[in-house]
Amino acid sequence: MKKYLLITFILIALHAYAQKSPDLLGYCSAKDLEREPYATWFKPGYENYTPTADIITQLKKVRPEKFKIKIVFGSWCGDSKREVPRMMSVLRAAGFPEENIQLLGVYDSMAVYKQGPNREEKGLNIYRVPTFIVYQKDKEIGRIVEYPVESLERDMLKILTGQPYTHNYKSYAQINAWLAAGVLRDANINPRGLAQQIRNDVARETDLNSCGYVLLMRNDVAEAINVFRINVSLFPQSANCFDSLGEAFMIAGMKEESKACYQHVLELDPQHANAKVQLEKLNRN
Repeated sequence: MKKYLLITFILIALHAYAQKSPDLLGYCSAKDLEREPYATWFKPGYENYTPTADIITQLKKVRPEKFKIKIVFGSWCGDSKREVPRMMSVLRAAGFPEENIQLLGVYDSMAVYKQGPNREEKGLNIYRVPTFIVYQKDKEIGRIVEYPVESLERDMLKILTGQPYTHNYKSYAQINAWLAAGVLRDANINPRGLAQQIRNDVARETDLNSCGYVLLMRNDVAEAINVFRINVSLFPQSANCFDSLGEAFMIAGMKEESKACYQHVLELDPQHANAKVQLEKLNRN
């Protein structure tokens, strides 16, 4: 009986794998999303979203043809599956020209985490998807990150009319400033001091953890380590944060620092499976 149950389980797993939609990668158009297998989630999300009429009227008055928008998304990402169809509904209702809308699909795979197949996302500072970047005369004037602050159409109106607007991940602006200034490449920085500067702008440990992994996977290892160091300063009781820092140290070849992190993970969470595995590897080598 157990043998037949195992075979059934394997067949179900193989069927599920075969049914998994391939990632839509690189530059594409809304028409690509309107085709299967992506239409399964795009069409219901698009058709079931009704933008607020008076906000759409105001958007139309701003002359949307003056603006361009780049939508960086993951066809594998639940937030993208929810927000991208809604945004397309907003843009079309407001009369946003299709040729001014550019979609860029990125990878889910950790080795190329949130990267385009030809590094099309390079320089865009994408830490979360979807990210909606609005341009006027080829200059970014605002972005919506992962989900709207109020609603997609209200957020867009603020951006297009130059009203004060800050997306949900306030710490990313400071992270980008530190990256540009070379602060996060400096081995002598004090992570506690940097953490104090952005403490009120970091809502969850996943905010900077995601940012750190994006940097790590694009081979900005020193910068990633310092982002993870800032994160453990902000969330000193998080085993997951120390686990991420341990991984970054390991990739950097900093064996003793990595071991110390994983040992601390086990102090916080004695049953943490990954920390046990990584410590065993580090102790063998």
